Amino acid sequence: MSTLILVLLFIGAISAGFNPEREFEVKQGSLLNTGRSYTITEVSKTLNGQNPSRFSIQNELLSLGKKLILLDNGQPLYEFKHDLGHLYQKWSIYDPRTGDTVGTLKHRPSIIHDSYKLKSTKLGTYRITGNIGSRTFSITKDGHKVAEIHKKHFHVHDTYSVKIEANQDPAVILLVTIGIDEIRQH
Repeated sequence: MSTLILVLLFIGAISAGFNPEREFEVKQGSLLNTGRSYTITEVSKTLNGQNPSRFSIQNELLSLGKKLILLDNGQPLYEFKHDLGHLYQKWSIYDPRTGDTVGTLKHRPSIIHDSYKLKSTKLGTYRITGNIGSRTFSITKDGHKVAEIHKKHFHVHDTYSVKIEANQDPAVILLVTIGIDEIRQH
């Protein structure tokens, strides 16, 4: 009986490690255009010779507070809106088809590290912690690491490498990445 328990614990320890299956590059566009724009390309699929997923961000200029729309191959997937009037920055995620709130991303500044929390009844609760100096962030969901964000250095525009576990929704993690960049820039 004790051997069975040890084997199960060993299997659990192996499966608990972070195993990224998908990698994306989030690149900030030109500041000279009609607002901040981002291009998101799946790097992991291009390495395998498959067609990569292509996400982009549309910046809606005529709204109170900044509003970004995540497009998946040109189709709106999520709306991401900066909520004004809060001590710390707060961004809300909406479903563009129904207008329902999907979740909120809140920033919790600290002297030691950056801390963010994405709370949603549909998506779950994500905690994002990072190193201010190197802009490296770790994303956990229910205590399990599901993604990593690394800022690439020596680029003209902010560029991030985002590694995501295969069973996670990449759109949510990519919105968190863009939210962190927006919060850090303002």
